[in-house]
Amino acid sequence: MKPAKELLAELEEKGFLFSVFYRGAFCWGLPFGLLFSLAISFFEKKSFITAMIQILPLALVLGAIFGWGLWGVALLQGVKQRQDKD
Repeated sequence: MKPAKELLAELEEKGFLFSVFYRGAFCWGLPFGLLFSLAISFFEKKSFITAMIQILPLALVLGAIFGWGLWGVALLQGVKQRQDKD
């Protein structure tokens, strides 16, 4: 696991799409959706596939929103570091 400063610098360097789609939707939204689908299938006695079809689109959208926020924080930290250097 990378330290927070290195992660934010990487996100600022790689850009918006990397942050939103890879870090947000793929790395956060997909695992969350799968685990939440597993919990729903266990507690509500639904099939896992049905629960996954219901939850996964919302989880990917929420992951993308998380990635967007993460990218915004990375930009703010980059601006703060550049101001501190001046």
